[in-house]
Amino acid sequence: MSRNDDEQLYGEVLAVGAQVGSWVVERVHYSGPVSILYRARDIRTGTPAALKVMHARFSAASTALRRFRREAATLQRLRHPHIVGILEHGALPDGRPFIAMEWLEGGDLAAELAARGPLSPGEALEVLEQVGAALQAAHQAGVVHRDLKAQNVVRLAGGGETPRVKLVDFGIAKGLFPSSPGASPLTHTGSVLGTPLSMAPEQIRGEPPDVRTDLYALGVLLFQLVTGRTPFQGSTQHEVEEQHLHAPPPGASEYAPVPTALDAVVRRCMEKRREDRYPDVEAVLEDLRRGVRGLSPSVPVEQAVALYLEARVDSEPDDADLEQLDQLLTHAAKRLGELGLEVRMEGVGCLLAVAPLREDPAPTRARVLEEALALVEDTGGLPFPGRVGLTAMVHEGELTRELLRLPAWVVTVPEGGLLATEAVLRGMGASFLSEPLSGAAGLRRVTGKATTHAPLLPLTPHE
Repeated sequence: MSRNDDEQLYGEVLAVGAQVGSWVVERVHYSGPVSILYRARDIRTGTPAALKVMHARFSAASTALRRFRREAATLQRLRHPHIVGILEHGALPDGRPFIAMEWLEGGDLAAELAARGPLSPGEALEVLEQVGAALQAAHQAGVVHRDLKAQNVVRLAGGGETPRVKLVDFGIAKGLFPSSPGASPLTHTGSVLGTPLSMAPEQIRGEPPDVRTDLYALGVLLFQLVTGRTPFQGSTQHEVEEQHLHAPPPGASEYAPVPTALDAVVRRCMEKRREDRYPDVEAVLEDLRRGVRGLSPSVPVEQAVALYLEARVDSEPDDADLEQLDQLLTHAAKRLGELGLEVRMEGVGCLLAVAPLREDPAPTRARVLEEALALVEDTGGLPFPGRVGLTAMVHEGELTRELLRLPAWVVTVPEGGLLATEAVLRGMGASFLSEPLSGAAGLRRVTGKATTHAPLLPLTPHE
């Protein structure tokens, strides 16, 4: 073969007929930012393969090269019916590494959802049983996928009665311990890898991943399969990341006719703190099976008191006001943390903090109400009194199903102050002064702590 022919066959994009290892290129299937995926066939048997070849400009970069080779090592050891299989790996004469994987006839789940719409809960369960089995195999081998999403799950054509899917693209998989397949120091704390639409909060913060990082993405995938959309959307990557960091996920039942039990599974998968998520894949699948059958998941029901704070300004805010509002909320979050409340959401000009209820809820209710009053009334004790202030609302209920869904219970009024539901005030005796809120059944305005000269107004009966 002449040098000119060689350059034509083995240029930046391999031409039809180029031979790579045991494989002959048939066509370009997909061109990505780091590599090109070709359809190829075995020269001896004609077996088709997906041939992944790194771009020449990256083959000289040691980190990119090692990450590519790590994917090959990971796939070579993760042999599983629902993980794409590796057939060969090596390098072209010019140093570009390649991986030959089994060719999967079919399409990814993202394309399927776009073409046919959401899956039924039963169909989603069938898919996630198989994806979950793949993740379990990876986790048992000490590997976190880190980029689980609909585009990386391929449904095989002609799968028979039970649809078969395979998990692909372990390009940014992370080893959990030194002996794991693919374990290496390539990704350090502080680096952000993954897809913004499904990244766990710890990924966005650049923290080390663990198996619960994949469980967060599994919750995103479940939501997407049954609704046809991702839980968080925005016009910029920053907007999406902010929602992953601070906003509670919406319920899938708000967008599709699915059992509300699936909402609880999604919410627990997508808890902001990984400690609050499921411990492993099997626990997710167990609750998902129950939810699809119409049974309540075994998600722990945690009762709590929630305090919602919203910053306000008496008139149109200027830059100085906005800076003070931000400082005020920071100050409030610090005070609440010192009292043992957990800030579960921080937004632009607002925050939500919760305190779990124990056997005797009265002390917790009183503590939250007292602090809410102090924050609303005591701006004079802050370094920036004046036009800025806080409004507050306190409610009690089930943490995941009720309190984290702010639109269902948060009410704000122009005049500000502290509002509380009757559920919070019941049992407080004569501890707080309150009055009914006009036009809002079940809500009261708390005006202060009661004294012997000003008895607490009686609560209206709660239906």
